[in-house]
Amino acid sequence: MTGYICLKSNPMKINSCQFNDSYFPIMDGVGMTVHNYADWLNSKYGESVVVVPKVKGYRDVADYKVYRFKSMLLPGMNPYRVGLPFVDVSFKKNLKKQKIDIAHAHCPFISGQIALKLARKNGIPLVTTFHTKYREDFKRMVSNEPLLDYLVDYSMEFYKKADHVWVPNNATGMTLREYGYTGEYEVMANGCDIEIPDKHQLMKMRKKGLEESGAGKDDFVLLFVGQHRWEKNVRMIIEALKQLKSTGEDFFMIFVGEGYAQKEMKNMVKQLELDDRVHFAGVITDRTRLLNYYAAADLFLFPSLYDNSPLVIQEAAAFGLPSIVVKNSSAAEPVIDGVNGFIVGNDPEFLARQIHTLMFKPQVVKKAGQGAQKSLYHPWESIADEVYFRYKDIIKEFRKKKKSSTK
Repeated sequence: MTGYICLKSNPMKINSCQFNDSYFPIMDGVGMTVHNYADWLNSKYGESVVVVPKVKGYRDVADYKVYRFKSMLLPGMNPYRVGLPFVDVSFKKNLKKQKIDIAHAHCPFISGQIALKLARKNGIPLVTTFHTKYREDFKRMVSNEPLLDYLVDYSMEFYKKADHVWVPNNATGMTLREYGYTGEYEVMANGCDIEIPDKHQLMKMRKKGLEESGAGKDDFVLLFVGQHRWEKNVRMIIEALKQLKSTGEDFFMIFVGEGYAQKEMKNMVKQLELDDRVHFAGVITDRTRLLNYYAAADLFLFPSLYDNSPLVIQEAAAFGLPSIVVKNSSAAEPVIDGVNGFIVGNDPEFLARQIHTLMFKPQVVKKAGQGAQKSLYHPWESIADEVYFRYKDIIKEFRKKKKSSTK
């Protein structure tokens, strides 16, 4: 990050539009990024709107405008959806009326294509952020390698057409290169919308979290927050818990989220006789309630090899909660072992051993949690300030080029 600071009392107003194929009520990192971009930019720097798929029965309550297009569930990828904007006349009519200075696509698919078309038609710059390991997503639906390669290549064509490409960290940039993108990109970090609680708040939240989850006050509480997908390496967590149980120590595991693998995860927990040690909280859309779970935990487990720059690690850090991540994963990029988190090999035995060791070293856990809070936590407002200044430069450069090309 370049550390932009807003000094002007009356900054140039920018009307921005964020596009994505996931958004509330689906709670994932990219959707939360879209929300926080729009929320902070809208409150400080001009009107910001969001373009996302429609979800039946859900009503938007944001302070900014949300334009929804018709959609249906994506087969095999519940709760994610595929958009049908081409049959949504009212959506196209409403979006056409919106004045937009810059478009920002957070995925290359349906919403990304809407953003590209709108940017070219209106003569405005298109920024896109590469957030996700799409090849892993495609594998859920396609087993044919040549077809997988084609889908990845097709996705990369979108990024080649964008005016600016962003990634949330260097590891994600490396994935983008592996996928065949050869153009320029820049790092724009993600942030966190949780305020660091004081000691009194933390104690109150912890009590509520323990009560709601069913964990005992003397249990060593472990937490995972995220989509329940095998790509997140949740199988490794469950297998590690079985090994941990054999030690006879008291622990309690909480899974927060939803996803296609949830039913199989529950069955696996039952088969391994871990029912009394594991609680599936389901998806929690109430952020206040979610904070209670972070406060109740002693360690945050996030062994995902799929995620690029997980917001949940920052959320945990806000509570002084250190994460255990897997060596060489993108999520491990900002983690220094023993300083602001813990790094283990990609094996259930390594994870179980690390948890067991840390159960008897509370000061080590506390020190790493303090380190995480200092180095991994970045409030969204400061990120939004940086995004705004970058938008401003991009718009000026784009308009200058546009003007010179018409002479």
